[in-house]
Amino acid sequence: MSIEAAPPKTREELVERLADLRQQGVLDANEEERLLAQFDAMLRDVNEQKATLEPEYKRRVRDDGLDKANDWLRDAASELGRSHGEATRAITDQLRVVTG
Repeated sequence: MSIEAAPPKTREELVERLADLRQQGVLDANEEERLLAQFDAMLRDVNEQKATLEPEYKRRVRDDGLDKANDWLRDAASELGRSHGEATRAITDQLRVVTG
């Protein structure tokens, strides 16, 4: 497994990568647990943010019209994706520090 690969897209992919590193002796079980806990917390935050988008989008459709609501949603989704990507990258970067 190469840490230089793209960041994991799913929790399952991260679990597989961490297990591989643990089996190689690069990580111990505590480090593996810590990284998974960070990923889980980040995923909870993203899901909470996503949950707020739908009611706000509906309100904007009603108050501002479909085009403006879609513009807002596009920007909000882009920002959410960017922050999720940064958080995932931060976890992956920790692995790079550990593995060199």
